[in-house]
Amino acid sequence: MGKITSIQGDNFVVTKPDGTKVTVKLTDKTEFRKDRQPAKQGDFKVGDFVMVRGEENADRSVTAESLDGRSAGGGPGGGPGGGAFFGEMGKDFLAGEVKSLDPPKVTLQGPDHVTQTVELNEDTSLRKGRERITMADIQPGDHLVIHGALQNGVFVPKTVMLLSPEQWERMQQFAKGNAPTGGNAGNPPVSGEPRQQ
Repeated sequence: MGKITSIQGDNFVVTKPDGTKVTVKLTDKTEFRKDRQPAKQGDFKVGDFVMVRGEENADRSVTAESLDGRSAGGGPGGGPGGGAFFGEMGKDFLAGEVKSLDPPKVTLQGPDHVTQTVELNEDTSLRKGRERITMADIQPGDHLVIHGALQNGVFVPKTVMLLSPEQWERMQQFAKGNAPTGGNAGNPPVSGEPRQQ
């Protein structure tokens, strides 16, 4: 997921929350949605936030199976949670801190402090950056973004991304539409007391 920073023919260059750039290759099979509506390639422009699902190629580009977007600036149609640019929280993705692990289940506490247990299956892909990982690599306290879909009222996970603390912080700022700022502006001390380093 990230922001479209350039469009080159049938390729979008997307800058992820960690600042890395990925070339997204579009095909006649790519499904497009924007602001929760069916869309077409021409509806996307530089500055839009997108979430891409697809296969990573040998050259580190991604061939998009689906591309979900939100217009730059969000606007009133941005949906709940501010992070709606990559779908709807609880329906298209879950994000939060790992509270407990009981393989193949993982319990996450989201930014809204609601906990949810997800059962991984043999089709769920687990990654940290570009590396494939296993459930043994995930510990309580880690932050995950889990993409998937609701099936019969149950969230079925497709991909699990393990984020570094920096990526989690950037993703939260990114989802709010804020550029990262210096200092502690976006992260006031929880207890009201300054934290001693």
